[in-house]
Amino acid sequence: MNAKRPGLFPLALIASAALLALVGTALAQADASKPTKPAATAPPQLLSIEEAQAGVRKSPKDPSSYMVLGSAYRRAGRSREALEAFQKMAALAPNASATHVSLGAAYMDLKRNAEALKEFKLAIKLDPSDGAAHYNLGNYYIQAGRRDDATAAYKRATELKPPMPDAWVSLGLIQAEIGKTDEAIASYKKALAIDSTNVRALCNLGNSQYGMGRIPEATSLYRKALKIDPRNQEAIYNMGVAFADAQIYREAINYWQQVVSIDSTAVIAQSAKSSIQVLQDFLNQQKPGTPQNPNAPPAPAPGNH
Repeated sequence: MNAKRPGLFPLALIASAALLALVGTALAQADASKPTKPAATAPPQLLSIEEAQAGVRKSPKDPSSYMVLGSAYRRAGRSREALEAFQKMAALAPNASATHVSLGAAYMDLKRNAEALKEFKLAIKLDPSDGAAHYNLGNYYIQAGRRDDATAAYKRATELKPPMPDAWVSLGLIQAEIGKTDEAIASYKKALAIDSTNVRALCNLGNSQYGMGRIPEATSLYRKALKIDPRNQEAIYNMGVAFADAQIYREAINYWQQVVSIDSTAVIAQSAKSSIQVLQDFLNQQKPGTPQNPNAPPAPAPGNH
């Protein structure tokens, strides 16, 4: 008797972009007594820590140099050093909304959520039109389990300039969660209309297509996401799901092993490890001479990651 074929594996959702991903560009040098508004046409430069440190040495009185340095520390997972950089930014530009969005993001990294909330609300008080502040406030509410408040914050972010694709994606995830699939798809498409390279939008739109049985369309979106970000763990994981559901198990395992090799500590890597074990147990039962187990453990039910 053949072992029972594993069932559907859960797709991975890219639930939220990194906090502070959408703060404006460099702040102009500012007198501490005057509010300073960041330019809002592009995100901060993605410099290495060493490059950002050189920028601080070159312009020690420029608050934007500390924002770039703090962002570099955050990308490296060095949250305390990021907070210190943003605190130096705050000393130079205390009335800039981007200062407080930056501080709030660092506090979120450090699980100091009450302080993060205070900073996000102060950012909005200083500049109610700062979309990044509303977006990051929405991320705070999601982590706090306040879905309705998060929805309101994301909707407000979508109404402001410049257009913010990740706010649309986050709004779409909530819509998908409450069963409003058509609205979710529309939100993901609005995000892609703003930025056709937005990996979160591509992956989550792919998940919506997958859920509707449109597997070729879904995998095409995952592949497009991987051309943009070849190390995106969610897109790689979801390609593994597609191969597993197509009973191409070895290829599925290969994809999931890639997920683990990129960052074995990530939540999605734990799902990949579990999925690999399920398939390996199943495949081992197919080997000649191996006792067959008609009740091989099924794959986990679809859910969020």
